[in-house]
Amino acid sequence: MSLAARVSCSMLNCFGEEGPPSLEYIQAKDLFPPKELVKEDDSLQVPFPALQGEGVEFLGRADDAIIAISNYRLHIKFKDSIINTYQGVDNHISVPLRLIESVESRDMFQLHIICK
Repeated sequence: MSLAARVSCSMLNCFGEEGPPSLEYIQAKDLFPPKELVKEDDSLQVPFPALQGEGVEFLGRADDAIIAISNYRLHIKFKDSIINTYQGVDNHISVPLRLIESVESRDMFQLHIICK
């Protein structure tokens, strides 16, 4: 049987009236269920709209910021500080996790993120 005949037979099996579909349809949410959100404080809210398929895994507080880590990105939203007192300067940073080369904890209160 030629490849074209096998393809057409499988298409008939999947979408024709001869029987149930031969393929099992699996959604990504079933294979990779979202992790439970870990919050440093119960009053914290996720500071950004989540993308399709994105799940926030950690939500914490710093002196002048809220830090959120999802399965896709690191998001830091600054409070009233020097970074957002200028016109046109965003008060948040969003870095996709695949762009992060390494993370160092320099002091107890300093986090150094090195990007690719």
